[in-house]
Amino acid sequence: MTRLHFAADHGGYELGRALEARARVAGHEVVWHGAEQLDPGDDYPIFAIRVGTAVVVDQDAGVDAFGVLVVDEGAAGVVVANKVNGARAVSAASPRAAANTREVVDANVLVLEGIAFEENAWLTISAFVTASMPHIVDLGRRVLQIEEYENAGTIEGWAVQLEPEQVAVRHE
Repeated sequence: MTRLHFAADHGGYELGRALEARARVAGHEVVWHGAEQLDPGDDYPIFAIRVGTAVVVDQDAGVDAFGVLVVDEGAAGVVVANKVNGARAVSAASPRAAANTREVVDANVLVLEGIAFEENAWLTISAFVTASMPHIVDLGRRVLQIEEYENAGTIEGWAVQLEPEQVAVRHE
């Protein structure tokens, strides 16, 4: 069972709550980090930070967890969530785009705009949480470089070495 951390600002509150309910019905463990009631004066940064932090803490503990943030301005939510060390937040408007973000950068927070159609948003979330990063050395090395820069402020070149007896892995 996947744990999904949800939050929404005023611009995504209705959609966020509808998606939260769908996730529960689908059998996911859901944690709501947003306001309990619609607040027209709320701001997205606190929700983005809460979701990003919760996902990173869970993933560091070995929990299968992802974040879903539904906000008025998607790009702004992505920027803030990515300030959390270890969060890789992306915006995706389609299931294929969401799956691609998981496959290429192992994204862990999906940011949706509050104006999205509920059915498409749900399919996008479903694709996001079921996709995975393939075992391709080049992709893994790139994620390690991102994390290295995030933690050390430099990229020294993370070379991923494979021994001949290891399972064959594709190189791009």
